[in-house]
Amino acid sequence: MDKNILNQMSDSYEKLHLEDTQLKKGDKTIIISSKLKLILGWSVFLLCCILSYAFVLRPSDKKNHKPEDVKEQNVDIEDEHKTTVPYEKDAYPELNAFMEEYYSAMTSCNNQILQKMVTNPEIYNDAEALKKKAEFITDYSNITVYTKESIEEGNYVAYVVSTVTIAGVNSAIYDIEKYYIVNGERGYMINNGELSDEVSQYIATVTGDKDIQKVFQSVKDKNEELQAKDPSIQEQFYDIITKGQETSK
Repeated sequence: MDKNILNQMSDSYEKLHLEDTQLKKGDKTIIISSKLKLILGWSVFLLCCILSYAFVLRPSDKKNHKPEDVKEQNVDIEDEHKTTVPYEKDAYPELNAFMEEYYSAMTSCNNQILQKMVTNPEIYNDAEALKKKAEFITDYSNITVYTKESIEEGNYVAYVVSTVTIAGVNSAIYDIEKYYIVNGERGYMINNGELSDEVSQYIATVTGDKDIQKVFQSVKDKNEELQAKDPSIQEQFYDIITKGQETSK
């Protein structure tokens, strides 16, 4: 009876792998034992596995960046990514008190206090500029401070969320501002001067973190809800900002 295809394949396998192979070269006959063929076969198989892992599987591991790797990237703050350093919310009461004092000094046009709270006091030399801003923004309240530890020990990147009272607007607007906070001999101060490239890059990176981007999005969503309910927000707040931007061009 003729063998079926499976039996024929089985016979061919046994002949190829389980029997000695004779190779004739001229008058000489070279015998390759089945054991040698088995060793060579497994060696080739293992080599293929190693190469497959190195060139196919291994590159995917590069996606799992460690925090220190992410810090070196040039990250667009609009491009959210996995959190590098988790934020803390209202974790430092003294910092919250500092920011409340800062905003209070802004609305009261107290440039002398403001000059003591920043590293570059010259920006608050012009008291008239403060008064013009205070005519527009009359109050900051409900201050919440989100902080991320800096690469400089003791310093923080702070994201301050508050509700802002605007002249001529019925509803309080949500606002979020970013600050680099240094903590030295004089206590907390806002670094409003030049920052190193390393610190600037780090701030850009953590600002793109998913948790902070959610805070930014929350502020935006709340203001859009308020705008839909209160026409004065569009008429007074956004229109004034738009005109101001056009004037500055």
